[in-house]
Amino acid sequence: MPEFHFSLLLPVVLVLLAACSAAALSWFVYRVTVPPIAKPLKYILASLRTFGLFLTFLLLGEPLLSLVTRTVEPPVITVLLDNSKSMALNDPKGKRKQEVSSGVQSMFDKQVSGKRRYGLFAGDVRWSESFSPDSLKLDGDMTDIAFAVKSVKDKESPQNVQAALLVSDGNSTVDSNPLYEAEELGIPVFVVGVGDTSELKDVLIRKTLTNDITYIGNTVPVTVTIGSSGFEGQRVELLLRDGSTVLDRKMVTLEKGIRDYEIPLSFVPAKEGLQKFTVELSQLPDELTEKNNRSSFFTKVLKSKMRVALVAGGPGQDVAFIRRALESDKNIEIKALVERGNGQFYDRASGSLEDFDCLVLVGFPSRTTSGGFISTVAGALNSGKPVLSILSRGVDFGKLRVLETALPFTIMSSSADEFQAFMAVPEAQRTNAIMKLTGKPEGFERWAKLPPIFKTQLSVRTKPESEVLATTRIQNTVMSEPFLLSRSLNGKKSLALLGYGVWRWKLLADAGSGGEMVLDEFLSASVRWLTTREGEKQVRIQPARQMFSTQEAVEFTGQVYDQSFQPIENAQVNVIVQRGRQSNELTLSPVGNGRYEGSLSILEEGDYNYTARVAVGNKLLAEQRGTFSVGGFNAEFLETRLNRTLLQTLATRTGGKYYELASMDSFPDDLRNLANFQPRELVHSREMQLWNIAWILGLIVSTFAAEWFLRKRSGML
Repeated sequence: MPEFHFSLLLPVVLVLLAACSAAALSWFVYRVTVPPIAKPLKYILASLRTFGLFLTFLLLGEPLLSLVTRTVEPPVITVLLDNSKSMALNDPKGKRKQEVSSGVQSMFDKQVSGKRRYGLFAGDVRWSESFSPDSLKLDGDMTDIAFAVKSVKDKESPQNVQAALLVSDGNSTVDSNPLYEAEELGIPVFVVGVGDTSELKDVLIRKTLTNDITYIGNTVPVTVTIGSSGFEGQRVELLLRDGSTVLDRKMVTLEKGIRDYEIPLSFVPAKEGLQKFTVELSQLPDELTEKNNRSSFFTKVLKSKMRVALVAGGPGQDVAFIRRALESDKNIEIKALVERGNGQFYDRASGSLEDFDCLVLVGFPSRTTSGGFISTVAGALNSGKPVLSILSRGVDFGKLRVLETALPFTIMSSSADEFQAFMAVPEAQRTNAIMKLTGKPEGFERWAKLPPIFKTQLSVRTKPESEVLATTRIQNTVMSEPFLLSRSLNGKKSLALLGYGVWRWKLLADAGSGGEMVLDEFLSASVRWLTTREGEKQVRIQPARQMFSTQEAVEFTGQVYDQSFQPIENAQVNVIVQRGRQSNELTLSPVGNGRYEGSLSILEEGDYNYTARVAVGNKLLAEQRGTFSVGGFNAEFLETRLNRTLLQTLATRTGGKYYELASMDSFPDDLRNLANFQPRELVHSREMQLWNIAWILGLIVSTFAAEWFLRKRSGML
């Protein structure tokens, strides 16, 4: 039964006094009336006035009415069932799906106390209040145990969740660590391990490494890492395909035990554009699964080599090292214009700067650079030529202002004083195309291990459309002062390194840190970013990724600009997606500033073509075509053995317990023995501020109105 509580700011004695005063005043007023009225009417009028006066006084005390209800909620256990593809495998212990279905069902048939909530997870979680074996589809392309554990106590979960049960093989295919999320829950997590830890008979493709961008006619290396277990002496064939065409093949003889092999393949692209390639591994008898014997990747093929003009204000160590680094990239053709100090050049390239795809300015312009040549460079930059500017101590900042419109910064003040500084790369730039170095170890780590280089006392203002890729670090103090800037506006791209002495990265890097290759990789990535002209398109419609899983929607994004690169907000953007006779149409919705978004529901596995048509009014503005793929991931089959160590650690750290499917009979008793696995009383309180309710005010007005009406009918004043 609900409980009612009434509270008032005024003392009770004062309330009683007010009631008596209201009654006395009303009786005094109606003791003698003109004209005289009947006693019943007199009593009614006095009562109305007494009630109205008392209620008015009562509201001045801000009365509060509280409604309290109490309910008992049983303890809740959340059951997380791994619904990914790896759970459908048949290993030496038997069929995983059958074992999980029968094990879970029989476990809860043993009168497990409390309320149950089931969550089937892969990349996301689907919740249900009941369980049936048919609900386990085991078709997820990924396993995110951390997300599943975190969602145990989401905003829609029951309040009295006191325990969780995780049923999985423990092989998470995403980067997040489930141990941290499990500890944050604050409840015991019981874990049931599914699968076998013994060596399984399988061969698979673990990883494919190649260039994201390459050029027609160049040999492109493809390094494929394959794994094997349970086989000895068998031979498998590795194929590299472009559709049905075999581009390269290698035979591999498998060795005993669990082994990985790096197999070099290569191909020579013959056409321009984004192309999909596939590596395939032949199947062996008694193999655990053939679904991990195939992997696909995309490579963008460009027409020809990038022509780079290296313009330097004078010779120096940086010029020599930068030139050597650019020449080491076989996809770059470089010509140097190095000033001699008297308006002449050591080795001036023939032709115009307009003939080059990109300019690299090193210590330019210097004090001896002629105004005519600065104007020539400024003209090339203003026409849209991309540029990488690397400063030096000898730069004439007064002359550099002539080039400012093409650079990502504005000079505020400068000084010849110099200091040493490290480059600090924010974690947000980890995946930036320029900053994510391709070699080993990971690029983000190598940036942090570089030796310091030099900077002058230069104060700059970052332009609004520029992006700070790295800031300045002095000793252990990270400053907000920019060190490396990029800018992309209306198809014009620029980069600026506000420091010099990059030869130190090459010669003074710690041995084994990989720092000696940072300069080469940074310059190659910078030139590629600068010379990629996709950003100049007025219209760009493309899928969010080139490959999607079978369990996620296919997302498209778009940008639409007019000829002056101003955003168009009212365009009609339609995308037609086709695969064989199957066709789906999608209309992208505007999200502001010329951007458009939309997604298609889950598609079947396969390769798809799309055609995007953009119109403004009745005028067709652009039509674009492309490809993407759905499915084909083998992440679920890269590791097929039970990860018992992770699951045991997760259970131990949370106060739970680890079980094998065959030995989980003690789980119901373990659950009942939990001290906190008990019903709890929930108290819900609802407060009503009576002085703030319209109908109470209406009641007071109605009371005085009724009194006035009866007085008038009786002829009273």
